[in-house]
This record gives sequence, structure tokens and C-alpha cells, in this order.
Amino acid sequence: MNKLLTAIVGAMLALVLAGCAEPPQPTTTLSPEPSPTPPVETMTACLVTDDAEPTPGSPNAQALDGLARAEQELAGVATIPAVAADGEQAGVVQGLVDQGCQVVIGRGEALTDAMAAAARANPTIRFALMDATPTSVPANLRPVQFDTHESAFLAGYLAASQSTLGTVGVFGGLAVPSATIYMDGFVQGVAYYSEQKGREIEVVGWNLDTQQGTFVQSPNSPWNDPQAGRTAAVSLTDAGADVVLAVAGQSGVGALEWAQASSLRVIWSDSNGCQTQAQYCDQMLGSVVKNRGNAVFELISAEQQGRGAAGVFTAELRNGGTELIPAGAEFAPELAAELGSVEKGIIDGTIKVVSPAAIG
Repeated sequence: MNKLLTAIVGAMLALVLAGCAEPPQPTTTLSPEPSPTPPVETMTACLVTDDAEPTPGSPNAQALDGLARAEQELAGVATIPAVAADGEQAGVVQGLVDQGCQVVIGRGEALTDAMAAAARANPTIRFALMDATPTSVPANLRPVQFDTHESAFLAGYLAASQSTLGTVGVFGGLAVPSATIYMDGFVQGVAYYSEQKGREIEVVGWNLDTQQGTFVQSPNSPWNDPQAGRTAAVSLTDAGADVVLAVAGQSGVGALEWAQASSLRVIWSDSNGCQTQAQYCDQMLGSVVKNRGNAVFELISAEQQGRGAAGVFTAELRNGGTELIPAGAEFAPELAAELGSVEKGIIDGTIKVVSPAAIG
């Protein structure tokens, strides 16, 4: 009997002890610690312009818009804008280098020498120069070529389509590549329209084969003499033109003034004329523009992504570096469709546009 009691007590004690034991813990699979997001590598991109006022649509305003867009849209890009007055170019460019700029873009002919010298002195920094033609080009300095003959081809097609007299014209400020590249494209665009439509449209003011034509005759400045520009435009209307492309800077204002007093219609060049010459927008059909904002953005984007290269940076229809924009309202739907088809042909190479002034 004592043995039986001892066994029962022992069993009960075992149950109690078992109840006091910690329950088995559930098996848990731990997730690995998430990898930290690698920091975005920062790059400082800088722009230096001449001291011309950056009024809406102006070359400096366009370039500054492109710089601001790069800071907004490209992660890790910081930007520094700078202005260089006459005589200060070298010091301003060096100041940007001293601030750690990895990319320095210059805009304006006055910066040519300072940018070339800085590029030679700082071979690890990337430089680009637009609206200028450097004679010395170090490997780390990229000249920006605007292929405006492509968009001027579209302007020629536009002019021919809107001419009621069957004659259109073009004049330049000086017989220099920055003007003749527009004139070359314009003449070819008119010829293409004539071929496609079976309607012969004559061009006065420029001969593609001889590279001779009408230019501003100014005793002061061929790019800033509206009265001389008006004289050039009148000579073209006297030759029968009712649409004119003005490639003459502020001298082209003379053509717009003449258009107010006549039936002439004008296509502006370089900038959006309805912004820079807003009071004359009603006299315009459109503008052939250099899109400096797109060029600045693309230059910075290419450098950030490691796509930067030596040699000329080409701003063209394909990358939005140049374009034909309407004055005021959009082009009529049928005309817009035709211009879109022509633009596509230029981009894919089925329509050839050439100019001795173009690089490459």
C-alpha cells in the first residue's frame, strides 16, 4: 500500500512540474535587414552667361530655364548660375571651378576665350560652350552646334504653304555660318514644298548653290539696326515676296515694322518672336528657335549618366535642340500634320537637309 501511494504521489508531482515548464517557442524566420539605399551621387553643374538681360524667351533666359530644370528633375544635381560682365569672364569661370563645378556651360561669344583657357587649365572638368565658335577646342570643351537648318527647312515649307504670290524671301545679318545655316535650310524647305505640291514657289534673298544673298547693310551693327533690316525686307517684297524669314537679330525688327505697314508676314529666328517681340506677334507666322534650355538640360543629363563625350554636341530636331513653333495659336490641323510628317522624315533621314555651315 505504501508503494502504491508513493507511485501516485510521484506521478502527480511529475504532472505539476511539467505544467510549470516553459511552453515551446514557435519557430520564427527572421527577414534580413534591408540594405540601405545607396546615396545618390551629387554633381554640381554650373552655367555662366554674358550680362544681357534674361528677358522672357531670350537666349540667357532659355539657358537658365534649362539649368533650373536640371536641378528639379535630375536627382543629385546641384546647380550654380553666374553672370560675367565684359572683362570679368575669366575670373567668373575660374570662380565656378573653385566652387567645385564638375560641369561648366558657357553661353555667349564673349565667353569663348575664358572657357577655352579654363578647359585647358582644368582637364578633369567638363566644359561646354553655346552661341560661340571657339577656334581652340580642348578635348574637355564641347562646342554646341544648333542644327537650325533642320527647323528652317520646316519654316521654308511653312512659308511656301502660306504664300499667295508664289514668292518668299530670306535675309541675314551677316554672311556668317550662324546666319547662312538657317538660309540653307529655308531654301530647301521651299523646294520640297514645291516638289510635293506641284506648285512652284520662288525664293529670293538666298542662292544655295552660290551661297550668295541678301544681308543687312548697316554702317553700325548688322545685328542691331532695325532701319537697315527694314531696307532688306523691303527689297525682298519689291522682288515679289509676301513671306520673309529674318535671320538678323534685332535688325529683324525692321522687317516686323514693315510688315505692319504692308501685307508682308514674317518668320522670326533664334528665339520665340511672340515672346521677345510680343508687340509684333500678329505679323508673324512662327519662329525657328534654338532651344537652349533643352540643350543645357541634355548636356547636364549626359554628364550625370556618364554619357558625356568629347567633340561637338549637336542640338537638333531629334533631341529638341531646335524647332519651328507657331505664332500665337497652333498651326491649322492639316498644316500641322504635314509639318509633323516632314519633321519625322528629317529625323529618320528620309528627308535630307544639308548646309555647308553645319558640322558633321
